[in-house]
Amino acid sequence: MEKCTVVFNPSKKSISVKKGANLLEVARKAGIFVDAPCGGRGHCGKCRVKVESGSHRMEFSPLLTEEDIKKGIRLACLTFVEGDMVVEIEEAKNVEDILVEDVKPGDEKSERIKNASRLLEKEGIVKDSGVFIINLELPKPSLDDNVADFERLKRELKIRHNIENVTCSLGVLKSLPKVLRQEDFKIIATLLKSEGVYELLKVEGRENKGAYGICTDVGTTTVAANLVDLSTGEIIASATSGNLQMQYGADIISRIIYASSQEGLEKLRVSIVEGTINRLIKELIKKAKISKEDIVAGVFAGNTTMTHLLLGVDPSYIRLEPYIPVFRECPQIKAKDTGIDINPEANITVLPNVASYVGGDIVSGVLASGLWAEDKNTLFLDLGTNGEIVFGNKDFMLTCACSAGPAFEGGEISCGMRAMPGAIDEVAIDRKTLEPKINVLGDIKPKGICGSGLIDLIAEMFLSGIIDSKGKISGEIKNDRIRYDENLDVMEYVVVWGRESYDGRDITINEIDIDNLLRAKGAVFSGLSVLLKTAGLSVYNLDKIIIAGGIGRNLHIKNAKIIGLLPDIDEKKFNYMGNASLIGAYLCLVYEKAREKAREIADSMTYIELSTYPSYMDEFVSACFLPHTDRSLFPSVISLIK
Repeated sequence: MEKCTVVFNPSKKSISVKKGANLLEVARKAGIFVDAPCGGRGHCGKCRVKVESGSHRMEFSPLLTEEDIKKGIRLACLTFVEGDMVVEIEEAKNVEDILVEDVKPGDEKSERIKNASRLLEKEGIVKDSGVFIINLELPKPSLDDNVADFERLKRELKIRHNIENVTCSLGVLKSLPKVLRQEDFKIIATLLKSEGVYELLKVEGRENKGAYGICTDVGTTTVAANLVDLSTGEIIASATSGNLQMQYGADIISRIIYASSQEGLEKLRVSIVEGTINRLIKELIKKAKISKEDIVAGVFAGNTTMTHLLLGVDPSYIRLEPYIPVFRECPQIKAKDTGIDINPEANITVLPNVASYVGGDIVSGVLASGLWAEDKNTLFLDLGTNGEIVFGNKDFMLTCACSAGPAFEGGEISCGMRAMPGAIDEVAIDRKTLEPKINVLGDIKPKGICGSGLIDLIAEMFLSGIIDSKGKISGEIKNDRIRYDENLDVMEYVVVWGRESYDGRDITINEIDIDNLLRAKGAVFSGLSVLLKTAGLSVYNLDKIIIAGGIGRNLHIKNAKIIGLLPDIDEKKFNYMGNASLIGAYLCLVYEKAREKAREIADSMTYIELSTYPSYMDEFVSACFLPHTDRSLFPSVISLIK
């Protein structure tokens, strides 16, 4: 078979492949990130690359203009290698960027964590990470005191600190004799207490920098982590980045399918562990000026598929009836068994899942929200890629997952992106001129639109008469910003002209994008509707709605109601929690008993499988209109339209 060399710029990475190889797969094999939310099916148009030279074959795509093609722009998933090639990778809208932030006392994030901590403490759960850092000066061995090194250490722990039942791993045991003698038997021992057993995690000299933990929300689109000082509970720094698994598909079904082979499963595991989590950890320890060995505990929250992929466990049966995951509650494991680059002896806690499509991230979020202790009827909405919903109070909890897809996080939307610098997060449209007024995150030109901006945009287009209740753009309005895309055979609205954008391209939203967004919001509203009807209630019986997820940062409740995403009830009932999953993971890191509470929450949730609900499809179709086919559900929106 003829071999060809493909060079990727600007990294200059090269790889030898068989003639006829798919360019997207070639990039993946070379370790080059190419954004492919649709999983390489040619639907999203985001795997744009520029062929600088070389023989290749390309399949037609309406997502590329004639001008694009003349410039050498191709979709990697529809391009095939026919000879030696040089390919330039276009910017992937900050997918790989890592944002590191301080969590300062008194800021919004800090206050949410304090509130969640108070809820636990009100229930009698005291702050105790289970980590002990103990200064010890051991008696030196002699002919008269010839006790073995490990037993000598255990003896002193019992005599001086009343600590018994001490164990350790083989790795720590191997390091013990050298450390003791190098430090003249004056050491600092770090131990972790769990269920009455103390595990010796590390032994070192007096230059100990403390013990730290990492808590992480492993999202389908975005991964967020906090570095925590376990002795004080203080968050030293937080960091977020895109989940590099996005190159294999934006949604969990795409990734489950890709993971069906051992090679695919390993690529997905490497993408999340080495490509994403370890990169976040590296930036956090650089910020804190500590060593990775100082991180002695980790808590990870993610949906059921994400936790399987994190551990390299085959998730195939999650998507096949009767939808069975390999595990619901993962046994505690060591960092060295996962590839997570912290102290190899660190204990890793993966928060328990509930069912195939409701995972530990929702358990973690519910823990943080306090829903489990509420007297009132409370609805918990996580508006991420999967759209999980929980309804209940301290007496019962019902939960479901709706296939919202990645639209609210910018996936499969032509102009979509995560909430990062360059993202448009707020939009208003002048009713007469139809000119948009936008807000952009960061002091740079706009690159795309994130979830809250997309919700604003759809609401404003609807109220301005640009789109109808089906999401179709009016062709009768004469305005430069409303135009017909011949390639896609759809109408589109120009939000930002190319001369004003970051990369010189128009930022637009078309009818395909709008349809994706309407299906996403329809999935969420129909899911919460079914959940309430299962309990014999309606939206008017809700006392409180908690919105979690990155989308809520600048979410305008009014606009979310206008498009029919959220119920049309009193805005005072809505509360925004931010990344509730990450807050819950933090609680489980610094409160040992919170892990037990998380297990109780998972056990007490009743999972409702929407696909088996008799009228779910009718509910879904009705919710895919603006705001809904049953307009009586949205009286304030109808009055606005009139």
